Amino acid sequence: MLVAIARYFGLVVMAATLAASGASAQTFVNAGTAGHVDLYARIQVAGFAAPMELRQSGGKIRLDVTTGGVLQTFIADRDKGVLITMTATGQNRVALVFPLDRADGIIPLPVDLSVMANSATLKAFGASMVAGRSCRVMEFTNYLGQSGMICVNADNVILQMTKQGKNEPLFQVTDIVVAKQDPQWFRTPPDYQVAVLPAIGGASASGETVGAMPGATP
Repeated sequence: MLVAIARYFGLVVMAATLAASGASAQTFVNAGTAGHVDLYARIQVAGFAAPMELRQSGGKIRLDVTTGGVLQTFIADRDKGVLITMTATGQNRVALVFPLDRADGIIPLPVDLSVMANSATLKAFGASMVAGRSCRVMEFTNYLGQSGMICVNADNVILQMTKQGKNEPLFQVTDIVVAKQDPQWFRTPPDYQVAVLPAIGGASASGETVGAMPGATP
């Protein structure tokens, strides 16, 4: 449980500490970046042995991470303002509901260009290839107080982001499918025991029925 929470906030910190070398170029025109692309992607993140799986649909993002044989799932629902963390260990299935800032910046991985375009300054830098896919290289500044380099495909999905002074990308999309996602991916499965923290809005906030969790007060 605590591992799941810590890992989620670790990913948020990772997204907030990005930076890369700057370059002089024309300012990128923020066109066609409104909204969020529905997609499925496998993402290799620095420091993680196994790729993560990310699904996005509108204001919802689901991130599946497997470490040490433990599956951890994070569902960020910006529309409802909740974060659901699910941990599966053997037969144990636990889901915790936390408050979540509705701002786009508070997400595990900023793969959608619209997220950055709303707050950062973007400059076109050239073109490149990531995992066999063509993309536009851009410099960004003032994203969560940081600067860096990204490579963006034709669907305005960020395929790669590199930290300043590092050769290894902070994250890189290895597989991607842009398509409508099944709403079931963004709901807690019925075999999970759900607990909502006090003052978050109860079961109505997560759309789930709150179950008693060992050692917790409903």
